[in-house]
Amino acid sequence: TVCGQAYGARQYGAMGIICQRAIVLHVGAAVILTFLYLYSGSFLKSIGQSDSIAEQGQIFARGLIPQLYAFAISCPQQRFLQAQNIVNPLAYIAVGVFLLHILLTWLAVYVLNYGILGAALTLSLSWWLLAIFQGLYILLSPSCRETWTGLSLRAFKGIWPYFKLTAASAVMLWYVHCASVILTLNAAL
Repeated sequence: TVCGQAYGARQYGAMGIICQRAIVLHVGAAVILTFLYLYSGSFLKSIGQSDSIAEQGQIFARGLIPQLYAFAISCPQQRFLQAQNIVNPLAYIAVGVFLLHILLTWLAVYVLNYGILGAALTLSLSWWLLAIFQGLYILLSPSCRETWTGLSLRAFKGIWPYFKLTAASAVMLWYVHCASVILTLNAAL
């Protein structure tokens, strides 16, 4: 939302700072969530899951820890590009990574027999590929020349008011992410 407002106000240089600020906050949230993912087995047991489900859930969650950080980078990049109405490259990148993800998941789960850990690790890898390709597009595309001016320490200034503004959005994204993980676990088990 803030990126879209900056774009609408023709404050193009501010968009890169806003994106970086969002990445910093998202990475901070990922660090906190890492502990939940590390000890997810205990958490699952505490909410009444069986030992076998808690054990498998913890294996899956630990395999998703790298995804947390890729998600923290990818989501602000997507919003940054969407605010500029740059959606076709996002779609092409997503389709390409999705097709690769299908192949890698098949290899990891069925050919190499890594099971649920293989599924989680390929999901993490796919999210990292999304973040990397989106980042390369932002860095190399002439479409982002005015809006991405490079990394800046200004991203850390005024971070607290921005945190308060985006906290509700972060909770919503976390909820959606957790719901998708739970649905995946239920389908896998």
